[in-house]
Amino acid sequence: MNKLLSIFIMFVIFVSAASAAQISGSVESTGNKLPGQEVALSRVNATESAETGVVYTYMPLSNLITDKDGNYTFADINDGMYRVNVTYNGTIYGENLRLQGKAVVNFNLSEKIEGYIIKANKTLEGVPVRLMDEVGIELMDTATDKSGKYTFNMVNARQGYLLGVNYTDVPYTKHVNASEKVNVTVYDSTKDGDSLTVKIDHIVLSRAANGIKVDEYVEFLNTGDKVFFSKDRAYVGISTPEGITRFQTDAMECCLQREKDSAWIDPMNPILPGDTYSVQISYVFNPESTKDIFFKGMIYNTSYITLLSDKKNGFGIESQFARKEIVQNEGNEFEVLSFMNVPRDQGLDIRITGYVPSKTGSSGDFNYLIPVAAVILIGAVSYPFLKNKIGKKPKRLIIKAVPATSRSIDEMQEAVDDISQPDVVSGNVPGKDITEMSFDELLIEKNASFESILSLENKFNAGEIKDNEYKELKKVHKENATLVLKQLKEAALNLDLDQPVYELEKMIAHIGDIDILEKLLDREKEGENRVELKEIIEQRIDDIERNE
Repeated sequence: MNKLLSIFIMFVIFVSAASAAQISGSVESTGNKLPGQEVALSRVNATESAETGVVYTYMPLSNLITDKDGNYTFADINDGMYRVNVTYNGTIYGENLRLQGKAVVNFNLSEKIEGYIIKANKTLEGVPVRLMDEVGIELMDTATDKSGKYTFNMVNARQGYLLGVNYTDVPYTKHVNASEKVNVTVYDSTKDGDSLTVKIDHIVLSRAANGIKVDEYVEFLNTGDKVFFSKDRAYVGISTPEGITRFQTDAMECCLQREKDSAWIDPMNPILPGDTYSVQISYVFNPESTKDIFFKGMIYNTSYITLLSDKKNGFGIESQFARKEIVQNEGNEFEVLSFMNVPRDQGLDIRITGYVPSKTGSSGDFNYLIPVAAVILIGAVSYPFLKNKIGKKPKRLIIKAVPATSRSIDEMQEAVDDISQPDVVSGNVPGKDITEMSFDELLIEKNASFESILSLENKFNAGEIKDNEYKELKKVHKENATLVLKQLKEAALNLDLDQPVYELEKMIAHIGDIDILEKLLDREKEGENRVELKEIIEQRIDDIERNE
């Protein structure tokens, strides 16, 4: 009997402990506690799909009113994901949280977010503006006044938000913090591809069953003065040989149109003037059906194209119009063809030499490493793309390159002019050693390093610098880039997870090493255990594995 009683008592204690979690907090505004405010608690369920991304659904659980001191408490609840909403002056403020044990969610409705909507250096009246929380739930909406200004008052402090602007059916979204002043520049829109150029087009060839596998990374640049977007879809195009098979892309199927000699992809989001959009495709083409010619047509003016093939593939690549290099690293030899400033509507004929059909393809096509030095030697061949395709070991990547930063023409020219100075400390972060730089500063430094290398190649090809000077400068820039990439990996491993989720999301988007991401995930689980951040990391891992 005593034994049964002991078991019963232990069961009661266990059940009580399992439901002992609670959420408490306070509601105030401009330093005053707010009694009598409605606070609602909902359970959050998150579902995910390739078409919609993460979708949150909410199941109401409980409502209460703040006490005379503006405090509230939801007690005796289970661990899990919740949303707490507070209604004040007709506005619903909310916060999602992952609960483990006890949590405090305070609402300090005292801040202000404001700014102007600008077009061609003039402010605009009557433009709708929305303020959303970080999961996309709308909190407030307004429109710009006669001066072009928008204002959101009584914003919850210490929070990050999404600012949404819609102008001529083009959506603009910015991350903002409470009390921040943020101006948004809007543009006329176009879906005419004349505003686009191809900044880089990197192609990797490898042996495959019944043909040659082509992996291609293309980065588009909007050089016009209009935003590239249409609510009825606007497509960017990539040319392909005719008769290809096994076509794949990292774009969603709903955004893809195929033609016999090209693929057209809707970026879905606006490409602002000066911004870039990148996409990857892969396919297999059969040289026997094209008389051993790989034909690449230019849909847009293209600044830089490279083709890379490992000699282990058993075939060669030749073109009378390309600069050809043979790069040797760690016992492997790579043929690289480089084309620069190729105009629209021009075609490139790349001859495939020595190709012998294979029924099986090559096993372990991407299971060896091209060292960073080799990537740089090639002439800034797309580091992120190669690292996605040629990894140190299967399903493990190195840091993925950052999309092009928003830099002015003057800044780009300064980077080109500075290339003749053999200094391994960047001019982008004056006086700072690489080891002292933040994650964001290292990303900027990496971009600057690759731009310097590309500029050096262009100057050498144009005959502006001599061979000895070219080799010396290339060595310096290689060493600098290697140091930056090494430090960037170290910074990713030691990322400060105490930062707001929206800031971490931007950094995580630039990490391409699954090992690092898994370590960050473990750290978050052992720390704050925020479901939003865990989902961001897990989604990044899924994206990498899907693109391998």
